[in-house]
Amino acid sequence: MKIKFVFVLLLAIIVSAAAWAQNLPGGIWTSPQSAATEGRYRSNADDFIRPDTHSGVKFNKWFGITAFMEDENFNPLATIGFAAKANDLYIGAFYSGNFWAGIPANNYTEQMYTTGNEPAGGSANKTYNVYNFINISSQSVNNVAVLFGFADMGLRLTYRTNHLLFNKSDIVTGNQLYKSYKAENGYIAPQIAWAFSKDLVSGKGIRPYVTLDLFFDRSYQKTETSGVDANGNTGERVQRSANVFSPALGLGLGGYHFYNQDGFRGSFDVDYTISLNLYNNEYSYVQGGQYKTGKFAGTFNPGTFPFVERSYFTNTLTPSVAGSWSKERLALRFKLNLPLTLTVEGASTMAVDGSDLIKSGNSDKTTSFTLRPDIRLAMQYKIVPDRLTLNAGARIQASAFTLETVDHDYYNAAGEKVTPLTTKIHRNAFGSGIASRFHIGPTFYFTENFWVESNTGVSNAYGDNAVEIFAAGGLFSFGSILVCLKF
Repeated sequence: MKIKFVFVLLLAIIVSAAAWAQNLPGGIWTSPQSAATEGRYRSNADDFIRPDTHSGVKFNKWFGITAFMEDENFNPLATIGFAAKANDLYIGAFYSGNFWAGIPANNYTEQMYTTGNEPAGGSANKTYNVYNFINISSQSVNNVAVLFGFADMGLRLTYRTNHLLFNKSDIVTGNQLYKSYKAENGYIAPQIAWAFSKDLVSGKGIRPYVTLDLFFDRSYQKTETSGVDANGNTGERVQRSANVFSPALGLGLGGYHFYNQDGFRGSFDVDYTISLNLYNNEYSYVQGGQYKTGKFAGTFNPGTFPFVERSYFTNTLTPSVAGSWSKERLALRFKLNLPLTLTVEGASTMAVDGSDLIKSGNSDKTTSFTLRPDIRLAMQYKIVPDRLTLNAGARIQASAFTLETVDHDYYNAAGEKVTPLTTKIHRNAFGSGIASRFHIGPTFYFTENFWVESNTGVSNAYGDNAVEIFAAGGLFSFGSILVCLKF
């Protein structure tokens, strides 16, 4: 019996199943139980808002969650979720965020200017709205998702943003009157996800899914002074334009169970993601003492190399194998991902030549192929059956191996390619080392319809080899707490 247990355990360390593909995008929500087990043991708090698993959340009237959690900047977020059924229609809703907390006020003063003290471009004896400082750096985060379940399928709409826009006319800042002042920063990220919520092959799994992400990253500023500016020019001037549109399409098999015997189940899965970065930005040039606006497929950021023409394309194929084993109070799971990523990226420095941009300096096209195995191990132990369960998980990422080819060209100030400086560079790159992390967290079942999940301070981040148990961030320090109710 002992030999059989060891064999099953070793087999579990070789195989695993896909878990993250249909979670809410951007890492905006993972239950404490799922976080503690690296996604190997999800709870109903995860499944109620997933297109493929919502049908497995059993309740009579409604299901609800609320949680304490923090974002990557340690800002507290409100987290709530709710699900109900109307005949054959399942409806789930989710929100996490801090509402308007962290939005800069950008207060202003109504100020009357007298003769001799008027702002540049302004008039005397006139009142203007004066801004001491214009801030478009926002810490406000808002994420919302709605899931509809019907006909053994799930359709989820997600919207997340921290976008901030400032768009005013006839204002004063820096003792300069602006006819218009527009600036924006942050992201706007809708997603649509669809999946089967019932196995297509009974007892074998397969729940195909599709996700479509539309990620808009905005970084833009355009102003027009009243009269001439400090450079003696008039018109609208682009100060910064580095917007990126990143659509991504994800496809997946949804898991195929190839072995199920003696408490062990082995599964195979494959996921594929293709994504692009699309650039459509503006820049300013001077013509006859007036600013004109041009467009190009790149980013404009003031600095050493302000104009860079860019292109980016990447696709990732991730085969994975998974295994689970359980007996009495102990359950084990494991996942092995083998992500294979092909990326093609272009970057060419540009310079203004009259009304156009020409290549000037380095122009590189980089093609890279990367493999970085990812292993996740999880355990659940029922300390008190049906009352208290201990969750633990570990993740190990092997050092990345990259094969890279760079097609390098150089252009002189006239936009002419300098042939002797054209090269093709081949590189084999190895990551600096193995990354790992570890978590422990309990789940308390007070009743069948009421339970609490948490993640303790017994954890270590990537690159930190220390695990503190009795320190301030130890076993009785809870970094996230979730309350679930269903009726």
